[in-house]
Amino acid sequence: MSPEQLVHRFIDAFNQRDLAAIEALYAQDAVTCDPFYPEPIKGREAIMAVIAGQWTPFSDVRWELRHPVVASGNQAAYEYVAQMTHDGPMPMPDGTALEPTGKELSVEVGVFVTLDDDGLIAEDRGYLDATAVAMQLGLIG
Repeated sequence: MSPEQLVHRFIDAFNQRDLAAIEALYAQDAVTCDPFYPEPIKGREAIMAVIAGQWTPFSDVRWELRHPVVASGNQAAYEYVAQMTHDGPMPMPDGTALEPTGKELSVEVGVFVTLDDDGLIAEDRGYLDATAVAMQLGLIG
């Protein structure tokens, strides 16, 4: 499967809440980096926990590609917008939870993906404006 096809499968599986389909796209020793986590998330199992954890505070989250996927060799870059409502408890870094606010959020995310020799995700790096997310949630003014 090409990197472009993999991105489309990933987004489709995410929007369908199909964790098994997402898991099948990651290498066992994959690494993901995201501004909301102070350290890279290492290993397929840990990455699946992070992905599944997004559906609790945002049960209606949907991703939509903003532009065509750019791919070369074993790498791809893509941008999506995530639309969601904060309707469940959201774990915070200090161990507490932010109770549902009912606020609607729109977040633009850029992602760079590297595939391994088997065509599975070896690494993905997401980039987004975490301050804008905090503002939309009402955490900062």
